[in-house]
Amino acid sequence: MKRTVMTGLALAVAAASTAGCAATTVEPGHRGLYFEPTGGGLRREVLQPGKYKLGFCFIACTSNRVDDFDVTFSTRSEEVHTKSLEGLDLDLKLSVIYRPVVSELYQLDTEIGPNYYEEVIGPEFRSACRGVFARHSYTELQKKNEAIENEVEAEVRRRTAGMHVEISSITLEGVNYAPEIAEKIRQKIAGEQEAARQQAAIAWDAEKKQQAFTAQAAQKKLEVETEAAEKTLELEKEAEEQKLQLAKEAETARFKAEGDLAAVETQKKVAKAQAEIERTRAETDAATKVIAAKADAEATKQLAKAHAEERKAETAGVTPMEVMVHAYDALAHLGGTGTTIVLGDWAHVPSFLFPRVPSLQNAFTLPFMPYAPPAGAPAPSPAAMAPVEPLDKTPPAALTSTQRPSNDPY
Repeated sequence: MKRTVMTGLALAVAAASTAGCAATTVEPGHRGLYFEPTGGGLRREVLQPGKYKLGFCFIACTSNRVDDFDVTFSTRSEEVHTKSLEGLDLDLKLSVIYRPVVSELYQLDTEIGPNYYEEVIGPEFRSACRGVFARHSYTELQKKNEAIENEVEAEVRRRTAGMHVEISSITLEGVNYAPEIAEKIRQKIAGEQEAARQQAAIAWDAEKKQQAFTAQAAQKKLEVETEAAEKTLELEKEAEEQKLQLAKEAETARFKAEGDLAAVETQKKVAKAQAEIERTRAETDAATKVIAAKADAEATKQLAKAHAEERKAETAGVTPMEVMVHAYDALAHLGGTGTTIVLGDWAHVPSFLFPRVPSLQNAFTLPFMPYAPPAGAPAPSPAAMAPVEPLDKTPPAALTSTQRPSNDPY
């Protein structure tokens, strides 16, 4: 019994000593995906660098794990045996630089797995190399090295598209030719070197000739420049002399122009003075004429006044009857033959005796018109229609308004 208890205690102590918490670490430059078989499987969350617990270990260790992925750029070299465009064997050594896409680690792990290079990148890389180099001749491998690398890189990227990996670049590290090809390449290189040496010698001779030609050209240029400088100095001297001559002529012309201008100014002043004299003379003549006109007007006025006084004195003794008689004679002469003139009070003269006329003046100047009495009116007597003979055919003297008869209606 005691032995059994001791055995149980030993097992318990052993179990306690082996029990603990299992953990794993994601290193820098790596990412992880947590896998828990009894807790939902692979998780989508990408684990950053750090330490992560997996679970407790008592008698048996936990089955949880973290799938670790190196997300830094990795390089793999491949030995590729292929043929050139001419069908010659080529042994090539190429390298590919790659890494997984961090945001697509879950798809990479579930679709391909952590060993994605052997599953995807390697086979596609080797196949792309064989296909690209088969389209090029062996002479192009050195001349178009970079272009061929880019072509292989594009082909690998095309083949691995959608496989959650990133291809950075492809490099051609070495090319092993067949022995006969290597010999031909050595011969070609030797020929190229000899051609380069001959070309360098030709270039040296050409350079020496060019230097000699350049020296001659420089000498010729110097002579031409010297001659041009002398010609320029001569032209500048002639130009300076012409400039001085033109300045002298311009100064002479300026003096002459100033003299002409002074003469013109003098003429203007003389003309102005003459105009002032003429104006003064004209004003004097006008004033003289005005004075003479005023004197003539005053004399005429006095003469007219004296004549009026004389006429007034002559007509002071004329009676009103004489004035009337002369007025009647003037009217008789004014009317002429065949004109009837009626004098007196117009209010007592029948209206049918005279036709309607525009004005009183026209009554004495219009020619005689036979009278036609209106219907039903008594006919005028022959005596009323008889013309009035003038009393005296001698025209009377002019009468003033003060000499008209007092009974004259006009």
